[in-house]
Amino acid sequence: MTASSPMDCAEVSPAVHSMGAVWTGLHDVPSEWPGCAVTMGVFDGFHRGHTALVRRVRERAAEHGLPSALLTFDPHPLTVTRPERVPRQLVSLEERIRLAHDLGIDVVLVLPFTAALAGLAADEFIGRVLGHTLRARAVVVGENFRFGRGGGGDAVLLRRVGRRLGFAVDAVPLVAHAGRTCSSTLIRSCLAAGDLKGVEELLGRPWRTPVSVPPPSSGGTASPAAKADGTAKR
Repeated sequence: MTASSPMDCAEVSPAVHSMGAVWTGLHDVPSEWPGCAVTMGVFDGFHRGHTALVRRVRERAAEHGLPSALLTFDPHPLTVTRPERVPRQLVSLEERIRLAHDLGIDVVLVLPFTAALAGLAADEFIGRVLGHTLRARAVVVGENFRFGRGGGGDAVLLRRVGRRLGFAVDAVPLVAHAGRTCSSTLIRSCLAAGDLKGVEELLGRPWRTPVSVPPPSSGGTASPAAKADGTAKR
């Protein structure tokens, strides 16, 4: 991938880079990257179900002796594919990154969700992103996760292609809490009803109104790729 790839150059505040390794496109993946265990999704809300994905991918990373990675998309895919149905934002991109690092993820890869990415066939996405660039050895997704052009990719396709590319796939069951399946849609319903207690039960943490982190007034940070180099050696 080159810097002009449609999967490069997400807009991420420089302030988030101090939290850990952040890649804002495939161009940031170091050439000497050893491979990883990766979980992917929008992680909208970062609720208990998403936390379960992070726990599982960290387990797989430890088994392989490799870094753990979280791949997320920005903006929300519906912004491109169905703009009339874009949901209320539950957490900012900066907050997603912070939560991922707080839970022990080594590197967060933010892929800009563009029309070009939306049009990429699922098997091509697997080969280019998970296989060739990230060199995944384990992939963790929610059991209902869909990706690729027209939502054509799922855990079944991941497993089939993964056998050829050399990675295993975990499709993690949906997480229920207090008799309700944790989902971003349900969290929005609770917010609309003013049920903040329900929101926090589904999140597994206090609710915070999404606020983007402003860039620092002065000073610089190390490049995402440089930070990733150090992460990969852990």
